[in-house]
Amino acid sequence: MNKKLLFSLLLLFALIFSYFILNNENQSQSVRELHSEILKNHPYNKTKNLSKSDRKLQGLPPNAFFEQEYLSEINPYTGRTHKENVFQLQNDLEDLRATGRTPGDANDNAWVNRGPDNVGGRTRAMIFDPNDGSQQTVYAGGVSGGLWKNTNISDAGSVWTLVDIPENLAISCIAIDPNDSMIWYVGTGESYVGGDVNGTGVWRTTDGGTSWENVFGGAEGETVFEANAEMIINTPSSIAGSYYAILSTAFGGGLNPSITSDLVLADDGTGVTEDGCTALNNSTDIDGKIAVIRRGDCPFVDKVNNAQNAGAIGVIIVNNVAGLPINQGGEDSGITIPTVMISRLNGNNIIDALSAGTSVNVTLDVRRGNDSGFIVSSGVQHVNDIVVRDNAGVSEVYVAAGDALYGIASPQVLFGIGDLGVYKSTDGLNYTKLTIPNNSEGGDHEPNNIKIAADNSVYISTTSDIFGNGGGAIFQSTNTDATEFTLKHTVPDGQRTEIACSRTDASKIYVLAQLSSSPVGIYKTTDGFSSITTMALPIDADNGIPDNDFTRGQAFYDLLLRVDPNNDEKIFIGGIDLFKSTDGANSYSQISKWSNNNNLSGLNIPNVHADQHGLAFSGTSSTRMLFSNDGGVYFSNDAGVNIVERNNGYITIQFYTVGVAPTTALTGDNFVAGAQDNGTQLFTNASAGINGSLKVQGGDGAYSFFDQDGTDQYYVSNYVYNNSIRLRDLATGTQRTINSESGPNGDFINQEELDSNLDILYSNYSSGINYIIKRYKNILSGSISKTDLSDNLMDEAPSAMKVSPFTTTSTKLLAGLKNGKLIQIDDADGEFPAWSDITGPDFVGTVSDIEFGESENDIFLTMHNYGVKNIWYSSDAGANWFSKEGDFPDIPVKAILQNPLRTEEVIIGTELGVWSTTNFFAEDPTWVQSNNGMKNVKVMDLDLRDDNAVYAATYGRGVFSGLFTAETASVEDVLKDNEVFTVYPTISDGNFTIFGKNDLQESEVSIFDIRGRQVYSANLDFNTSQRQEISLNTSSGIYIVNLTDRNGRKSSKKIVIK
Repeated sequence: MNKKLLFSLLLLFALIFSYFILNNENQSQSVRELHSEILKNHPYNKTKNLSKSDRKLQGLPPNAFFEQEYLSEINPYTGRTHKENVFQLQNDLEDLRATGRTPGDANDNAWVNRGPDNVGGRTRAMIFDPNDGSQQTVYAGGVSGGLWKNTNISDAGSVWTLVDIPENLAISCIAIDPNDSMIWYVGTGESYVGGDVNGTGVWRTTDGGTSWENVFGGAEGETVFEANAEMIINTPSSIAGSYYAILSTAFGGGLNPSITSDLVLADDGTGVTEDGCTALNNSTDIDGKIAVIRRGDCPFVDKVNNAQNAGAIGVIIVNNVAGLPINQGGEDSGITIPTVMISRLNGNNIIDALSAGTSVNVTLDVRRGNDSGFIVSSGVQHVNDIVVRDNAGVSEVYVAAGDALYGIASPQVLFGIGDLGVYKSTDGLNYTKLTIPNNSEGGDHEPNNIKIAADNSVYISTTSDIFGNGGGAIFQSTNTDATEFTLKHTVPDGQRTEIACSRTDASKIYVLAQLSSSPVGIYKTTDGFSSITTMALPIDADNGIPDNDFTRGQAFYDLLLRVDPNNDEKIFIGGIDLFKSTDGANSYSQISKWSNNNNLSGLNIPNVHADQHGLAFSGTSSTRMLFSNDGGVYFSNDAGVNIVERNNGYITIQFYTVGVAPTTALTGDNFVAGAQDNGTQLFTNASAGINGSLKVQGGDGAYSFFDQDGTDQYYVSNYVYNNSIRLRDLATGTQRTINSESGPNGDFINQEELDSNLDILYSNYSSGINYIIKRYKNILSGSISKTDLSDNLMDEAPSAMKVSPFTTTSTKLLAGLKNGKLIQIDDADGEFPAWSDITGPDFVGTVSDIEFGESENDIFLTMHNYGVKNIWYSSDAGANWFSKEGDFPDIPVKAILQNPLRTEEVIIGTELGVWSTTNFFAEDPTWVQSNNGMKNVKVMDLDLRDDNAVYAATYGRGVFSGLFTAETASVEDVLKDNEVFTVYPTISDGNFTIFGKNDLQESEVSIFDIRGRQVYSANLDFNTSQRQEISLNTSSGIYIVNLTDRNGRKSSKKIVIK
């Protein structure tokens, strides 16, 4: 070939290659900028720092972790999360229980649940088994997932067992068929926590809880985008039509009436001239027209202000990434013109026409009906209540289907908004939506409670839907079949409303309601709502709880009302604590306290976990009761005089993090874990299997660590933000306060990292746009110094941090940011830390975990998000990065670990348990779920001990542990006769094992290099030992292991020697 031609072709190829690389990098950078903009403008960045009382005013759950998790998991391309991916995958995995030898995937190497068995998690639903005459058998449903059974509830030593129903289900309510006590119904999904706990409708058992089937509800079909506005292109005809648009609800005017005008492309004369980030040069053309502006990296309000100042009557913003348009965030009361966003595709068509000199005329209008700018997931996914009524021998099932808003996303995500209402079935399988009078806005009421009155009529109370409509209404059925309802009463300013009906008097009903005007109200009618009386409120002895609000601002979350089935003057009420009235809600006695703080220490009543959710009476005695709250299940056999914890084996606690102590420092298993609403739990010298734990710090437990230098015996724990960071030295029994403050600096569950060699703690201390890592030095002894670390490279808050274990005389700190960047900070312990950006060019998302491998060059990184590549690896300290997503499904990844004994094996913690690969270094690794003993729930954190034991913190099923080994999954294949032999590890220093069954007897083994040169030959007797240890002294490279057995059968395996 002509050399000039060859050179030209090579040059052309290089230019093309460079273009694609640069284009790819630019696109990833654009998405990172978009992601940063979403995070900065997201309303959750404002709400996650609110106090509990302020959160109540905005209808937010009391725990800000839900917002923090939502922001972490956002798909940067769509501005939302995709929980529907998890729901679908849950169903698929029921039939795909893969096998493989990772921790938890072999009969001799299972994941083991470590507990704790003495701390329960949030629970709403309980029943006494009607088929047990002794009334010792009870069932409880954990909101974190799973239905549990206890066969001797009176015995403090009795142990709960998990029932055979998909354990990841969020149980919200339970009902029993009055005509057949073997038929039960379970409702799933908790609508009170911002869509964080979604369900799959209604499940039924016909054999008293032995087996279950999904009979109604669940997510239906794909999620659908419902725009709140439309852009109608009138001319030119080539692009005419109606297109989705999102009208900004944060600022600007509306589209009632609609506006029609020609379009003009903005020109600010600077950089990308169409992004409108500075004053517009073509104000004469724009005056009286609708301005078209590209979405860039300046605030939306700046763009619209510039257009408004130029005389525009409206603005169309063209999205800069593929997918749906989003709501435009920002605040500016001076903007009066409407602004909408359209998709990049539609916007580019308009810009092309305008650039070609074609006049484009459009009409901007609001969309009618239910279209309000949301992503909508259809189907009944949140069951607020379920009851079964005996109607002349016919069992009628009534289901209260709610809705939920998962985040103030852009677009927002609604679950079940078109499916809320009351459903009825007469066969338990087919359900029909009943017609209930509409709310004041013309929509369906959202049912909260369904109760059966003494005359067998059906009462329904409502809660406000996600738009704030329809709360406080109480309906009663007016016909025998309970298919027609009339409004009996509306609680003034009522929102979530609970009702309790007398079993003997159809006219006596109690009402407990969350109010918008004041915190809470209690009411009573004795004439079927012809009149209603406002009753007294219980006053909590806790002087930190207001007299007019025993729920402490959480009536939307913990609001409990029950009436004694044998005495309708006796009622039980719950908020933070429990109360009892024996005179029909005229006066109360407090029957529980959540702590001994705030004037409670002198109160001689049972100590019961805070946040009351449920109460169940025995079918034979109303003095025999179950209570449920954020701390699990409690039992009373004397009408609440004595209330005792019953959480032995009820492992439903929700952990955020786990830290394990090295075996060289402490004897046995020692680990510490931070839990939602159950503080920091410490396990010391734990025995094999399930153990109890000790709460060593209260509130919400956050990041927790054991020192890893092999000699020190301290652990670090933290309450939320940087509020209460403590160090406890087990060697001396002393405790030090590292930091104590009240401000919301950092995240609710705040990212931290411990340098065990230097006894330095690094903590996210960001607030607003001030991105800071706080360095706490001398945490073990001496005077603690506190220093803020910041740099222009850190342009978002850190979401994950990792200290290199290989640099021991100084700190090499890696900080993963919420916008997907990875920053390396050398000498982070010193006066002048050196900052560098080692972000992969294709990183998009929020970094969830960073881990080192065999050396400081081996870096593993994961992302929290949907819709991005979540698994990354670098073998050269971040100079080059490779996606290791392979066939892993589109769900968030929370943590990652490499097996030190077999480096091609890597495990990850995900939304659905632990997944693993045994070919991590392949271009497209194959991922399978680890199943043997591991539960199908969210795994928040993984930690590796010095003896290669692995610990997993789950959000709802406690802590699990497993063990990395050097064996490969293919050993199982050999034992099943799927393979003749196997080699492990497949990547080694020349020392490896050949495994074959005994029936191979004496076989010839030869090893060749990639060029066919023999480097090893021997006859190995597998009859004597199935495992043959090989030590090969040869150069690094790829080798082929050939085995020929006594019958002449041949088989080969490939290995790599480093």
